[in-house]
Amino acid sequence: MLGMSVATTALRKVPSMEEQAELARRRARRLGRPVLVSVTAEVKVRDPLALFARGIGVTHNRLFWSVPSRGLAVAGLGAAWSFAASGPGRFAQAAEAWRDLIATAAIDADPALPFSGPMAAAGFTFDPLCPNDGGWDGYPDGLLLLPRLILATDGNRASLTVNGLVGPSTSSINLHLSAARRLRDLLGRAWRAPRIGEAVTLRDALPAGAWQAMVADAVADLRAGKLEKVVLAREVLAHTANPFDPAATLAALRRDYPETFIFAVARGGQTFLGASPERLVSLEGRTVLASSLAGSMKRGATPEEDAALGQALLASAKDRGEHAVVTRMLRAALEQVCTEVTAPDEPTLMRVRNVQHLYTPLTGQIIDQVGVLDLVERLHPTPALGGQPRETALAWIREREQLDRGWYGAPVGWIDARGQGEFAVAIRSALVGKYTARLFAGAGIVADSDPAREEQETVIKLRAMLGALGAGNV
Repeated sequence: MLGMSVATTALRKVPSMEEQAELARRRARRLGRPVLVSVTAEVKVRDPLALFARGIGVTHNRLFWSVPSRGLAVAGLGAAWSFAASGPGRFAQAAEAWRDLIATAAIDADPALPFSGPMAAAGFTFDPLCPNDGGWDGYPDGLLLLPRLILATDGNRASLTVNGLVGPSTSSINLHLSAARRLRDLLGRAWRAPRIGEAVTLRDALPAGAWQAMVADAVADLRAGKLEKVVLAREVLAHTANPFDPAATLAALRRDYPETFIFAVARGGQTFLGASPERLVSLEGRTVLASSLAGSMKRGATPEEDAALGQALLASAKDRGEHAVVTRMLRAALEQVCTEVTAPDEPTLMRVRNVQHLYTPLTGQIIDQVGVLDLVERLHPTPALGGQPRETALAWIREREQLDRGWYGAPVGWIDARGQGEFAVAIRSALVGKYTARLFAGAGIVADSDPAREEQETVIKLRAMLGALGAGNV
């Protein structure tokens, strides 16, 4: 069983653990503060989602990240180290804190293994100046969370990383063997995702008709020339008589939306999770990838209807204009720090199970020593989630939207010891508690938007999370 193999692997790594810990102890004495030790070993492949699932009741901090179509999955338990940022400077604060931690760390990693070395989950608010309704406790303006245990796989190989802070007299043997025993206990038996319940009721967070009225107000301001575009979010509240199971929800999303970024950050009694089709940015080596995803259409019931709907989306002047705004902004931002920024001249279609989007990938080569969090700060929020002009649209949202977006529509992802990583835009998402969940969807509003059609677009986008929670449709 994997649990026994993990314990055996930990025993084999004891010499390395002690070597790294002794190095960290010397640094800790010199610096007068604890130093990070991170040791990675190869283990037999097992589903990281099982670790996430069995961490319920064991720790208040859990994470999951997966791109099923690429075979990538990683789960983390506990918090060896965490950092909370606040205010508009949250990205720079988080980047500096991570650099400071890694600068003195003692790391034993194998680049050939997936997610080897320390990897922190990262999440941020959409707008730290947005009104706070208190529902996002545990999800600060910016959060870096380095788990004690990380189990990762790329489909062919798997790694176990154990992280801990070492002081002048910390025993790494006890630290790592304790972690191995805990993982053995958690993964010692086969795991199967439970069935999703069906006893779920729904209601809009706003009174009937209020969201369409807000869209109409936005259209009036757009036609008056006060804005070029503004993206409005809608919130739906779900209630269940039986507790929600975040692991079962993630399993359903992974099964039904394999081409998306599946993510979850659990804090205390809540889990923010989703299946986002939209990459904000990734950095690997010198290569930067970003995605322009704006303009949406439902899927068809037959291949012929689906193709016709896709062609209608490609021909839509409203959606093409909305998409072009996002693509121009991303290109301009990347050209400030990249060479050879390239993108196709025309968008294509990205199809997921319930919706299709206009999609343009962008690629660049980084110029300077820029980390992934620096790129996140440059790009967020794109016009696909905020609007244009950016500051004018954000001010409109703060004043008129009537909800606390929290981490919805914001960057969520991971960063490694080299400052590289990948971030998705946290759409198709929900904040899930034991018996209640807050689901979010947005729509880009332009001068010729129709309020009823825009609300219907949010209905289509909500279906992914509603199905995964067992709620059916809006």
